[in-house]
Amino acid sequence: MNEISRIQAALRPHLPWHGARLRFLALFLVALFRVEKVNLDKLATVFANQAQSASSYKRLTRFFRGFAVDFDAIARAVVSWAQIPEPWTLSLDRTNWCFGTLNINILMLGLVHEGVAFPVMWTMLDKRGNSNSDERIDLVERFGRVFPNAQIHCLTGDRGFVGKEWCSFLLLPKAMPFRLRLRHSDRISSRSGKHRQQGGRVFANL
Repeated sequence: MNEISRIQAALRPHLPWHGARLRFLALFLVALFRVEKVNLDKLATVFANQAQSASSYKRLTRFFRGFAVDFDAIARAVVSWAQIPEPWTLSLDRTNWCFGTLNINILMLGLVHEGVAFPVMWTMLDKRGNSNSDERIDLVERFGRVFPNAQIHCLTGDRGFVGKEWCSFLLLPKAMPFRLRLRHSDRISSRSGKHRQQGGRVFANL
């Protein structure tokens, strides 16, 4: 059980939870490492305590049903443990899949280090398909509130993250630098606004 105590000690400075909650989270993390699945039935079979699997399963379901997790505190803990040097590169991405008739659609903001994006903040979208400008802006602004003094190299995103309101927000003086992919067919206006050309032609020299 030494690993449980060590994880619990590592969690304590970052999460202002009761000791029993911290211990539960430590048990849960170790179970995840062992099973490598998020199925609660399977996690209950390797929960590192003296309870029967059925009791562990009930404990797991009670936690997720009844305990309000402060995900901003989780974000601070992840960033603290990752020790990624500033300035940071952020990645905005979205994933959508179905679990039966339920759509699971996540807009994710990650912290990039050595080619890996570590999930920091996310928004569960109550719909299928792409996010809209308001949802992206809310997520980026939330990051700014939680990490107000962070040095940001740039925000990256795929070519699906388009929209006049979204891009106008990114161009505000206080917004972070950004690098967004363009479609080859996207039409780009000149500074005067009089001429528009396809992106593939504008950047043909690259």
